Amino acid sequence: MSFPKIIYTPAGGAEQTLQFHAPARFIPGYSRTAVRHDNIATAGIRESVLERIDDLLEIAVEFVFTADVAYWQGFFDHALTGAAFAYYPDAAVSSFTNYLFEDTDARLEYVSAGRYQVKLKMRKMIV
Repeated sequence: MSFPKIIYTPAGGAEQTLQFHAPARFIPGYSRTAVRHDNIATAGIRESVLERIDDLLEIAVEFVFTADVAYWQGFFDHALTGAAFAYYPDAAVSSFTNYLFEDTDARLEYVSAGRYQVKLKMRKMIV
């Protein structure tokens, strides 16, 4: 098994590949969020109107090296606009899922000299 990768195409640019140097960590077994509106009547009867259920993926990338910071900046510049990208959990396999960046901010956190980490929260894109 190889490490994950992200493929995206910035506006007016060529396809870019963001290769991970270690496996993504802290991947939940299940993560969904319901968007619904609940109303409780005076009589105590509950009414729920479901808009949708979103599939979310939250991962931690703990090994981002200084040499890769510019690649991550390019990806964040693309993803923060709301544009889609393809996430490959295993770069050696052709299966992928299209996601949208759920967060409205992006930050590479300092870990140690030459090493950063980032947490990504992504929403599965429905087409």
